[in-house]
Amino acid sequence: PKHDKKVVCYIATWAVYRPDPGKFSLEDLEPALCTHLVYSFAGLNETTNTIKSLDPWQDLETDYGKAGYKRLVGLKQKYPHLKVTLAIGGWNEGSPRYSNMASKPETRAAFIKSVLLMLNNYKFDGLDLDWEYPTKRDGKPYDRDNFVLLVK
Repeated sequence: PKHDKKVVCYIATWAVYRPDPGKFSLEDLEPALCTHLVYSFAGLNETTNTIKSLDPWQDLETDYGKAGYKRLVGLKQKYPHLKVTLAIGGWNEGSPRYSNMASKPETRAAFIKSVLLMLNNYKFDGLDLDWEYPTKRDGKPYDRDNFVLLVK
């Protein structure tokens, strides 16, 4: 963009499943308008406390998937100004699984390790942590303190 503003564009991956005219895919995106792209959403595996794709067919390349992660990050080749991040969480993920993950050092460590592996594997520039909401929606009173420990 020909300005010094940050223009953050969220890519709602479920938009490909909408009926027209609301359907929206990566091909509909105009990356030149954005400074940052956020691929929404990945999720949290409650058993292993690790990041996971919520829509493997849309996000990944395996089993003839559409390779959304790779395609979005690949836009940086044509638009080198872009910062591309992966969002985890969102409304549908709720709060309890994040509350449980953040509650212990070993589960935080498992989460952080898995996030770093995924970000590096797909060459994302960072993570958008969309925990909705610490201490709310069946979260725990100590979520606020644990959130700080998680992001330190």
